Amino acid sequence: MHSRITRSAVAVAGLGLAAGFVGAAPAQAAVTSTTQVRPADLIAPSDTADGGVQEFLAQGVHLRTVNGTGYARGTFPVGVPLAQVTSVDFTWYGTEFSPGIKYYVDADGDGKVDGELRGEDTYGGQDVWLNQDAQDFPASALPDNFFASHSPCTGTTVNPGATGPCGSSGNPAAHGTLADWAKLLQAATGKAGMVVNGGWSLTGAAGDGVLTQITYGPHQFVFTNLAKAKVTVSAEAKRAKIFKGQKAKFSGHVEPAGTGAKVSLEVKKSGKWTVLKSRVLAASGDFKFGDKPAKLGVNRYRVEVTETNATMAAKSSTVKVTVARHHR
Repeated sequence: MHSRITRSAVAVAGLGLAAGFVGAAPAQAAVTSTTQVRPADLIAPSDTADGGVQEFLAQGVHLRTVNGTGYARGTFPVGVPLAQVTSVDFTWYGTEFSPGIKYYVDADGDGKVDGELRGEDTYGGQDVWLNQDAQDFPASALPDNFFASHSPCTGTTVNPGATGPCGSSGNPAAHGTLADWAKLLQAATGKAGMVVNGGWSLTGAAGDGVLTQITYGPHQFVFTNLAKAKVTVSAEAKRAKIFKGQKAKFSGHVEPAGTGAKVSLEVKKSGKWTVLKSRVLAASGDFKFGDKPAKLGVNRYRVEVTETNATMAAKSSTVKVTVARHHR
């Protein structure tokens, strides 16, 4: 759901900006993942000009332009099928003039950007216009003006294969709903389009506010300057001493549990830690492992969890298991 939040008495991020729901576009699929985007995650083009401001905050990115020629723009990896993206979905706290949302599309399935679509508040919640065509991306294998030649709408005219609507004469020449763009581009290339990268661009007038999130289909991207959360890993052996041939059993907990984190059981051999088993960490943060050590005497184990988008990597303290011979 797209929401634009305008000025009021409620301060946001100390900027004196506003709160109060204004508008919404038809909802996309339910959000299934949330990805944090930090300054280091931005890729080109991400910059400012002519008085533009782009400042990451704990919750959002502060964007400001002071005239019609300046800009503040950011780009980040997305990787979402275009067909899943049906609404221009973002949250903006600030001026009536809000940023445009960027959709860098790979239309022919070769992993390279072929064109850029742009969604703006003034065109509702589904209609996006063509900002850059294939000729603007040297790595694209598609012919010049490919997107313009396969746009759902030309002005107010609905082109063959599209269902519209095409809006008023105020729309740019090549535009259309996200759903129609996905359908027509796939029909032309035989490939399902991908939104390779996304982002924002505040340009064309004076504006000031905080952009907190952009959602592409079921994937939401939130903006922050906060460091990734520190993680603790606790691990213990069910028994500190076992006999040769028995299994050593380990259990423990990771806090917090980062989405998509992998947890591994490691053993120390010849002075080096070696991974024995690895799996995706459960959402609860709990884990269990087992190993049948071949070495008699003290065996040293630990559990390590990988870094995620929101959490740091971490490892447990060393867990010792002594293996003894059976006595006859």
